[in-house]
Amino acid sequence: MYTDTTQLVTDATKIIIIQAENPDGDSLGSALALEEILGDAGKEVSLYCPVDIPKYLRYFSGWDRVTSSFDTKADLAIIVDTSADILLSKVLETRGVRHYLETHPVIAIDHHTTESSLSFPVTEVFENAAATSEIILRIANEAGWTVNTQAAEHLL
Repeated sequence: MYTDTTQLVTDATKIIIIQAENPDGDSLGSALALEEILGDAGKEVSLYCPVDIPKYLRYFSGWDRVTSSFDTKADLAIIVDTSADILLSKVLETRGVRHYLETHPVIAIDHHTTESSLSFPVTEVFENAAATSEIILRIANEAGWTVNTQAAEHLL
């Protein structure tokens, strides 16, 4: 079911995980869980959000690894918890990022099943679920990726 998604991850060495400019518990937890899961799979992972992580989310272990510097050297971008340009406006306004997203593989994982308004090519993983983290767990299980204790905590 997730063959295209897992193949893109397999082919990548460096991956950037992108959160929208309205980070919440699901987007941050999903990003941190992916960092753990993909790191254990041998990938170099960076976490990006165009705004500061809100203080009410700073109880998440690892929140301080999220940066506002976009790593254009990544082979693959994964967007979590949004499929709308409007929620990525600051991302898209960042110098060089739109070009990066238009010229590199991008996966968008979202539990909101409304039609995507992303203005660049993406591999969509949009499913009806309680949270994006639930979809990430499904992908990891199907791919046979290890979900360590820290990743499980972030997914929760």
